[in-house]
Amino acid sequence: MPEQKPTLVAGADGFGEALKDSLVAHCRAQGYDVDDLGTGAYYDKASEVAKRVQGGARGLLFCGTGMGVGIVANKFSGVAAATCENVAAARCSRAINDSNVLCLGGKVTTPEDARSICDAWLAQEHGKAPADPPPDWWSGDVEGFLAGKWPAVRAVEADSRAH
Repeated sequence: MPEQKPTLVAGADGFGEALKDSLVAHCRAQGYDVDDLGTGAYYDKASEVAKRVQGGARGLLFCGTGMGVGIVANKFSGVAAATCENVAAARCSRAINDSNVLCLGGKVTTPEDARSICDAWLAQEHGKAPADPPPDWWSGDVEGFLAGKWPAVRAVEADSRAH
């Protein structure tokens, strides 16, 4: 039985709009269900996408650098937004940190690079190397780190919400 593709939800500000439109079309062409929330203020779109990610979707956010939308999205409990500027960072953000929002910059990322970054991010599973050969940094140490970190990360998140 083919693996279920995650539902994607996308949003951008004006600086990321063209890159969003390009990547939404790319993801749809690959069979992903993408809910495009359009363009607006970066903080409003990041908030809208983050709330949907809290409900189980994966997010795609775009602004000039990808930093602003990522900062806002990460204020939401259960959201792990990663601003990625290359394929290796995208893979690591999923494999090691289980990111559920990919943030890209329309002023710093070409559409071609964005497609490669997004494809790698979508293909990468959390906690294990992809089907192709693992990257040089993958080791038993990485596996050990992953095995024990989530309770500690969740405790830090809970503590941050209590103050």
